[in-house]
Amino acid sequence: AATPAATPAAKPAATPAVPASPQSTTPAKPSIKLSLDAVDYDDAGSVSLSGKAPEGTRVQVYLDNKMLGADSADESGVWRVEPETKVATGLYRMRVDQIGGTGKVVARIETRFRRAKPLGDLPRDSVIFVQPGNSLWRIARRTYGRGIQYSVIYEANRNQIRDPSLIYPGQVFMLPKVN
Repeated sequence: AATPAATPAAKPAATPAVPASPQSTTPAKPSIKLSLDAVDYDDAGSVSLSGKAPEGTRVQVYLDNKMLGADSADESGVWRVEPETKVATGLYRMRVDQIGGTGKVVARIETRFRRAKPLGDLPRDSVIFVQPGNSLWRIARRTYGRGIQYSVIYEANRNQIRDPSLIYPGQVFMLPKVN
């Protein structure tokens, strides 16, 4: 019995070579959302505010619906407003608006802000009123020059702080002296 001759397997049709699309080597920038990260003030009522917004975005800051100032977020997404107007002691409603390309508000943050008066006979820099955006690390870095010393503040105020990563606006912390 004769066996049929094997036929060569058909070659697949050649597909035209398509150059691979170049892969981007730069990672995509994370999306930055509007934030109010820090509110600071001195005894005279000078206020400094800062936060984040998408690069180039205009931000307007209001206190009780009166504009304090405006800025545009820089290339790293940081904005800062240091108004010339002094802020008297009291409780206020603070608002930060992100303005879109059409001039309309596209994002908003509102929070209460208390501008407290000095505490009389206490030594300067011995207490701090927690404001929106504060963290123990930031307070320690500003007070002691090193953020890692947040534990000094935590230990001195343990009766008010359950979790050192969670502090709240309105809390008042003692700032002990360190060597």
